[in-house]
Amino acid sequence: MTSHHAENVRIYEAASDGLRKGARLFVINLVLLAVTLLVGMNAGAQQKPAETTQQPVKPVTTTVVVRGEVTNNYLANPKTSVTLGGTSLQETPLSVTSVSSAVLEDQGARVLSDVVKNDASVGEDYAPVGYYGDYQIRGFPIDLATGLQIDGMSIAGEQDVPLENKDRVEILKGVAGLESGVASSGGVFNFVTKEPVTDMRPVIDMATDHRGSAYGAVDLNKIFSGTYSPGLRLNLAGERIATYVQHASGWRGMGAADGNFHFGQSTALYTDFEYQHKVQRSEAGYQLLGGTTIPDPVYPSTMLGFQDWSKPNTFDTFNAGSRLEHTFNAKWSGKIAGEYSHSLIDDNVIWPYGPALDADGNSLCPDSPYYFFCPDGSYEIYDYRSPGEKWINASGEGLVKGHFSTGPITHDLIAGGELFHRTVDLSPSVVYALIGVENLFQPNIAYAPESPYQHAGPATLADFNHQTSAIVQERATLPGRIALQAGGRYVRVTDFNYAGERSLWLPQYAMTFSPRSDVTLYGNYGVLMSLGPQAPWWVDNSALFLQPYFTRQTEVGIKYERTILLTAALFRMRQPFFYPKVIDAPDSFCTADEFSGPGDLCFEADGHETHTGLEVSAQGKAASWLQLTASMAAIQAKSNDTGTAAFNDKQVLNVPHVRATLFADVLLPHFYGLHLMPGWSYTGRKAATMDDAVNVDGYNLFNLGARYTPGGENGHWTLRLYADNVLNKRYWKDTGASYGDMFLHQGAPTTVRLSAQYTF
Repeated sequence: MTSHHAENVRIYEAASDGLRKGARLFVINLVLLAVTLLVGMNAGAQQKPAETTQQPVKPVTTTVVVRGEVTNNYLANPKTSVTLGGTSLQETPLSVTSVSSAVLEDQGARVLSDVVKNDASVGEDYAPVGYYGDYQIRGFPIDLATGLQIDGMSIAGEQDVPLENKDRVEILKGVAGLESGVASSGGVFNFVTKEPVTDMRPVIDMATDHRGSAYGAVDLNKIFSGTYSPGLRLNLAGERIATYVQHASGWRGMGAADGNFHFGQSTALYTDFEYQHKVQRSEAGYQLLGGTTIPDPVYPSTMLGFQDWSKPNTFDTFNAGSRLEHTFNAKWSGKIAGEYSHSLIDDNVIWPYGPALDADGNSLCPDSPYYFFCPDGSYEIYDYRSPGEKWINASGEGLVKGHFSTGPITHDLIAGGELFHRTVDLSPSVVYALIGVENLFQPNIAYAPESPYQHAGPATLADFNHQTSAIVQERATLPGRIALQAGGRYVRVTDFNYAGERSLWLPQYAMTFSPRSDVTLYGNYGVLMSLGPQAPWWVDNSALFLQPYFTRQTEVGIKYERTILLTAALFRMRQPFFYPKVIDAPDSFCTADEFSGPGDLCFEADGHETHTGLEVSAQGKAASWLQLTASMAAIQAKSNDTGTAAFNDKQVLNVPHVRATLFADVLLPHFYGLHLMPGWSYTGRKAATMDDAVNVDGYNLFNLGARYTPGGENGHWTLRLYADNVLNKRYWKDTGASYGDMFLHQGAPTTVRLSAQYTF
């Protein structure tokens, strides 16, 4: 599934509407009852009732009820490493969500698709079970070449980054050209690694779920004795993966080492290394029936096209980074950093695609588009094998930071440069062999492998991208708590798919105003260049890469932080609209040599898509007994001036108008160490076709869990029980496009997890 041509998730048959509604009401009432009891009983918990006997001569015994407070660890480290300056989340004039390791542990998160559920502005955009995922931010798909980072440095995004050694995951939303160079317009995911600390005890984690998964991990920390006390932190984990999709189980093992070394009082070296080996079959997704109908009924447990002789995917990935920091004096410092990321994939899938074919290769439903299933649910399956795929990102960065004053104005200056190099090796002769016909509404058919059995050729260079950047950013703080920020990146980029070298300036400007110390109002404007998408195989300009394009963004927002961080942002982003267009004559995208006749499809950039939205979020401690992470996003993503009337003024594919999330940690009174963890999310309906003629329904998901620490927050044991989708809701989680093809993905049914953590 290199080209992301594999995906799928099935859906269990839901209970009857009446039973489902009743269960939903039960869960809602249960949560409301817990909160009501909490508020009511808290008053009693603050009092000091006395037990007095009826005999006045006996001593009086007084019992004091002590009520503990919940630890505020849902608000991650206030400093963010996804921006150049490392400013606090409150002061950063960008929209950034930071998901802490405490949230990830309570939710049992293992992969990025588990993390993004905590931000309503983020959605899946092709993330099948058993494969690495693609995602969208603010409705724009990210580019895996540059959209994922570790400690602020780009990595190869074609991997499931392990979370065991991560302190938090930061999501920068919107244009990030200053931070990531030529990249996708949606934003950036940044994984921040854990560092050795002086007061940490060894930790062991064990977990399972109701399907039989088994998980174990250790987190070890050592600060060595010596003049400057170097430190080392080790994370090891192994997992047997049992999924809700039949035949998609697998296993993985990972190891990570993070160290810091001090050379005198002014110089420190930080290093991180992680390796993961994973073996798992991947599912594939659904297509619309005849291009107009959503398949129904279908189930999440079914793997389309499964053949027992098919190979699983094998992933070997490692990421290694280091940064050397030196403080010249109280006002000036410097940093040199590097990252090497390597993802080696043996990519295998039985891929269901397009209509059923006869013995001569002709469609059995000729009136249906060739890139959708037949209206009766029949489709063709193919044996896809692409061994030896290799994705490598290598980057180096040098920055100098300074602080100085000119009269009443203080300046924070950052200047430096970055080198980025990406290569992709793929086989030019992958196996893509026709196997046979199947039908959604009938059992899978067992076929023999193709005969003679085919073998892919050796992988060779298929893509590269080089970027050389000069970076500058200046933040001037004026009297009256006003700060002006201006910066940009001058980039020279060379890419395998485009002739020549391009040079451009990517600016970002921002202003903040703090009427009081805990409130920040901000505005920003930025421009970003992204590499053009590739045309699908079934258009006249098949496999052509379109020209790079610009995205422009304006945003205003407000942030408030004490024990909780509250944020709100309004944004507007605009970029070209790409789609397969019906043409009657050759044009600038499809030449006369490519054009086959009137009514042909040509992949083009025509018109624009404009995303206008409102984001609201809360993270941290809302009360002494409550901490939470919550967000809401309302996005209008419209395509206009496309040259095709049916696509104008339509919501963009796979972008809901409204999405909301909530996850809370509620400390129950009179139950020492017991926490209730309710969760909820809502996703509005999403378009499954570009003319919005076909949509999948919106849905609510309810989650419920509990955490018990017998010794309180500082105890040795922590037990967690957590259930996702407790009402077993059937839903379509993703209606995105991959290389021009449109797919549907089902969401996971109820999943119950049990974990135990022991801290020595």
